[in-house]
Parts: sequence; structure tokens; C-alpha cells
Amino acid sequence: MQLFITVGLTTLFSCLLFADATPPEGIYAPKCRVGEGLYDPAQAAVVPWLTVDLDLPPEQRYREIYGPFGAGMKEVIDTIKMMGTIVTGDWLIPLIEHLMQYAHDELFPSKYAKEIDGIAEATGLSVADLSMMNIYYELSRFCTSIVAENTNGQVFHARNLDFGQLFVWDIEKKSWHLTEALKKITVNLNFVKDGKVIFKGTTFAGHLGIITGMKMDQFTLSMNAKVKPDIGNVIKWLTGGYNGTDIHFGMWAEREVMEKANSFQEAKEFLSDIVQLAGCYYILGGKNHNEGVIIVRNETDVLDYVEMNTESGKWYVLQTNYDPDQEPLFIDDRRTPGNKCMMALGQSNVSASGIYEVLSSKTTLNKVCFRIFY
Repeated sequence: MQLFITVGLTTLFSCLLFADATPPEGIYAPKCRVGEGLYDPAQAAVVPWLTVDLDLPPEQRYREIYGPFGAGMKEVIDTIKMMGTIVTGDWLIPLIEHLMQYAHDELFPSKYAKEIDGIAEATGLSVADLSMMNIYYELSRFCTSIVAENTNGQVFHARNLDFGQLFVWDIEKKSWHLTEALKKITVNLNFVKDGKVIFKGTTFAGHLGIITGMKMDQFTLSMNAKVKPDIGNVIKWLTGGYNGTDIHFGMWAEREVMEKANSFQEAKEFLSDIVQLAGCYYILGGKNHNEGVIIVRNETDVLDYVEMNTESGKWYVLQTNYDPDQEPLFIDDRRTPGNKCMMALGQSNVSASGIYEVLSSKTTLNKVCFRIFY
């Protein structure tokens, strides 16, 4: 049986206002766009490819490749700080900067602290600001991830990344300012060891983890945040509550599993066993028949597995930002339209173009979605 994996590597600047007639439910009503011929592979060239050499000392791995993104990274950081100041006044940001400096100096694993040092040297940004970027992304992402197997045995893994909601509306671009800023620093990475690409990932310049990744000829992975961020766990971590615990950030864990696991099953076990800072959903795809699973996590345990089983009609798994056994917030229901659109697509039509059209449909595509990854 032929298996094919595509992940995290085709992109689209999106989140456009649709020009069709307004339906009775209003302009925000679900609209499945399967069959509209939307897929353009040329969009893959929009996001740059960079190389991370894991054989280099940690402080040198990102220094050269992220240097040119310094201005874009600063725009993202300034937007986050501006929103914090709007909400709380002037007292919060200095406190966060102090805590992030402490996290870098005392809590981060050594290799990550050194990688941040290299980026800070190349960009002129402070290690406190770069540390904030790495922690903030753990807590605020709205996404839709899909793993699907077609009738030919080909497996596709795709995701939308929704980021930047409520962070200062850009009237001219009709989008959130943080969403627009993040577009400028989105990058694809080849991670190289001994001169060979061992895995690929997509992330934001300045972040040390990955958002979506593929271990060559083994497995694919995306991670969705939970709609309710685990702020309490972050405070516990900063105040020493996890001292002596090998605790993981979700996006760092995605990179770590790419480095350590050599099969779908090994990746599943790693992601099930680690202790992590915040609960999340790992969406894992493999290269073999029925290798697709959603791993529902809290900080210490697996709460549920949702597994693909084509023999029982479950030829895909789809995850947004809510536990599978919980109803999504009525103003943020991407699950129901997504499932309906997948059924409209049908298993025989699962392909890069077909999944792209599902993820380009309302409400899966929305005003904070700025990338579609395959």
C-alpha cells in the first residue's frame, strides 16, 4: 500500500473577506468551498526556507538565519506589550520582563537559553523579550488540524493556524495587528544533523520550537492549544512549583520528539508520557494505514485518544481547540462545519487540493487565520 505524507510546508496569506452574496445567517455563516479549485501550489514559495544545523553550538544555530527577522520580531513583541498595557496599565510589562529574564537564567534548559542568547545577539532584542515570545505562544493559538487517509492509502496532514485574536484591530487591512505581524516572521526550517535533513518544521522566527513538523519518512505532527490557557501552571512554574521536574513546552516538545522518536508509535509514546507546562492537543500522523491520532493532554496525563480507523468509517481525525467530548463555544464552532465539509469532500477526494479547500471554508478560515500548512 502506498502511503504519502505532506505536512506544514505549503502556505497561504489568507483571511480575506468573501465577495459572495450574504446568506440569511449573515456573513459569518458556515460555507464549504470544496470543489472551487482554490489550491495554488505556488503559494508554497511565499514563506522562506531556512536551515538549522544541530551540529553547531546552541548559540550559533539560529544566529545567522534569524538576524534578518529582527524588525519583524520586534513588531510582534511590541504588539503583545501594547495589548498588555492597554488592558492592565503600565505595571504589567516590567513585571513580565523581570519574570522572563528569570525564566531564561534559571528555568530554561541550557540549550534553549543558549539558542536565545544567539538570537538576541543577532537581532538586538533582549533575552527577556525572546523568552516571552517562546512562552506566549504556548497559551494563545486557535487552530484546526486534520489527518486523513484516502482510498489509495495516501495520508495527508494539514492545519490552519489562527493567531492574534483581540490584539489591536488593523482597520486598513481588516485584520488583527498581531496576525499581520506574525505573517512577516513565519518560516519553514530544515533541521540538519551530520549534513542530512532529519526533520522539517514551520514556526515563527524567534521561537525555538515548531508549530507543524515532519520527521522524514516517519511521522507528522501539529499541536493545537486548548481554548482555556493554563495560566496557573505558568505561575506555578515561575514560582518553583515544578522544580526537579523535566517539564516541556508544547512547541519545544514538538521539536524534541522530532529529534528523538523514529516511528509513529515512538512519537505517540513520547507525547503521551511527558510532563508539560500546558494542556494541548497533539495531532499525529504516520506513514502506515490508520496512523492518525489526536492525543488530548493536560499537563501530566493523556485524557483521551481519538484514533483514525478507516474500516469503521473514521478515515480522518479533525481537531480544533476543544476537547472532543465537549461542545465548542457557539461563536467559535469550527468543528461542526469542518466535519461537514470533510464529509462533502469524501474519502476518495482526499488530496492536497481537497484538504486545502476544506481549510479554506468558513468557519474554519477566519479573520485570525493566516497560514494553511500541509
